Amino acid sequence: MEIRFRTEGPDQQEVLQSLLGWLTDDRALRGLVQVQRTVTDRPGRMGPELDSVLAVISTAVGVLQLPLSYLAWRQSRRPTAPPVTIQVVGADQPETGALLRRLQGESPDNGSSDEPGT
Repeated sequence: MEIRFRTEGPDQQEVLQSLLGWLTDDRALRGLVQVQRTVTDRPGRMGPELDSVLAVISTAVGVLQLPLSYLAWRQSRRPTAPPVTIQVVGADQPETGALLRRLQGESPDNGSSDEPGT
């Protein structure tokens, strides 16, 4: 599964660099999530720019841990946490929906449980 994080605006490079550094430095992700930078050449620029941060996940534990790290990064940037576009590739629709809810800080099952003791 691949998750691509993008943002727009004048602070795009700083925001993506911050997220890249945060995810790369998170020891809980090591061995579970491969974090990469994607760059693009834009006309009129001196060199390639950071276009997005790509997280490649190959384990179920990584799927659970990445949202925790991402939310911690967002929390560290408050009150000015920038809007980030998240694209998930390589997962079925229910899996993608659950992951996106976790990345937004919601329970993957919408928090609805009618079973006693849960």
